[in-house]
Amino acid sequence: MTPKQAHDITRDNAGNAIGQATGNVKTATDAGPAGTSYQLSADLLATRTTGQWHDGTGPATGITSIEIDSRKCCAGSLFIALPGATADGHEFIGAAARNGAVAALVTKPDANIALPQLVVTDVAVALDALGTETRTAHAAAGGQLVGITGSVGKTGSKEMLAHLLCRTPGSTGCVASRASFNNHLGVPLTLSLLPDARSDTGVAPAVQEMGMNAAGEISQLSRMARPDVAVITCIADSHAGFFSSLADIAAAKAEIFDGMSPDGIAILNRDDKFFDDLAARAHAAGITRIKTFGTHEQADYRLVSTTAVAAGQQITARLGDRDVEFILGMRSAHWAQNAMAVLATIDALGLDAAESAQNLHDFNDLPGRGAMSTGRFAKLGITLIDDSYNAGPRSMQAALASLHSAAPQILVLSDMLELGDASAAAHTALAPPILALRPRVVITIGDEMARMASNLPCLAASHHHADTPAAAISILHKLVCDGDTIFIKGSLGSGAWRVARAVLDAFSEAGPETAGDTISAT
Repeated sequence: MTPKQAHDITRDNAGNAIGQATGNVKTATDAGPAGTSYQLSADLLATRTTGQWHDGTGPATGITSIEIDSRKCCAGSLFIALPGATADGHEFIGAAARNGAVAALVTKPDANIALPQLVVTDVAVALDALGTETRTAHAAAGGQLVGITGSVGKTGSKEMLAHLLCRTPGSTGCVASRASFNNHLGVPLTLSLLPDARSDTGVAPAVQEMGMNAAGEISQLSRMARPDVAVITCIADSHAGFFSSLADIAAAKAEIFDGMSPDGIAILNRDDKFFDDLAARAHAAGITRIKTFGTHEQADYRLVSTTAVAAGQQITARLGDRDVEFILGMRSAHWAQNAMAVLATIDALGLDAAESAQNLHDFNDLPGRGAMSTGRFAKLGITLIDDSYNAGPRSMQAALASLHSAAPQILVLSDMLELGDASAAAHTALAPPILALRPRVVITIGDEMARMASNLPCLAASHHHADTPAAAISILHKLVCDGDTIFIKGSLGSGAWRVARAVLDAFSEAGPETAGDTISAT
């Protein structure tokens, strides 16, 4: 971690570290293969961080999770006391201990707190070292790592791959980064608890998402994680606010090859306009094995057709030299494209992609990614389609296009962020698919969404603008009708998720009626 990145961490008043490289809250990672309880010993932790236990005493029990949010600590947790611009994690060591933490990684030990404290010169640097050294041990034991990047589809593809690795015959399970742990904090957190010893069934592979907001960031993450397989989902304008062109975004995503050995495998989107550039960058990094996916006739893992069915999508695909049909539990066509990337990765890991595809029928209902549920809100029975996890131009367009069968009466849309000069045009382009849905109510949050809606006279009667998510919740309370379907989507930083949370909280208080399918794209 660079000094700038270490200072680019802000904190809320409960000690929650927020990595600004992606704008996503980063807590600790689940670690260890599914169904196992891998532990990191006190001695190994000290060795890998070159730290010293205060008073010479480490925890008596092994460490099973790592947290940078004191509120998330539980029995077995190591609390990382990161410094921040407005607060210092050292202020929350006591809170971490009360919540069950068994140790803390610190630069300033507090003798008044009865918690083993490992003292290092720099907490952020020590976290990097812990992740790097643990990944080295994981690789030495035979553990493979899949790195996933791209403008959209990273987290969804990661979740789908983890789903399959825990169900595919011959697999040893997997360790996957939780949520979108994809920046200078999230990656070492995931790596720090990778298993480093072979069990009877082998060493579980790791699946690590990698994100960026600037050139050079993915290179650093790749050199730390050293992927055996690298997946680039697609190149799009999701980061346009930080780059001058799509070509620059493609070059930054291609940095994932920087930490790979020449015998690694690159998985690339054959439909992408930057395919040739990405393939050339892979070759320049010494990587000669490239597998492709998409609808392109030359794709190694080719999506032939999709048909909407009650359970999701009926997929026909050509996987290498085999024709395969399977059910995918996600409804949007963009998930079918993700499936091709994931099945190519399954093959790259030495597993049977055709057999694995049959386990995608129950991949559905991801929180914040189109999960559909019904319950009571404002004392009325409604259906919620929660796609509030995040949004960019491509995913927003795909999500709106997937809604025709659901026909939502209410849309709650917050700004798509980080688009730079392309922002106004990207928001304006949402008008046709919104109008095609003919919603009764459109609630917007953010200036860009407000301008888009206000420039459409035909939306004048249905458009309601909210300055804040709280105001949007209030409007929703007033305008919702019994039986309505509500669709919610927007960038994480613009707050649509807060509206979805309010609806889901109301469902919980009233008791959910049903939990259903998924309708969305990533």
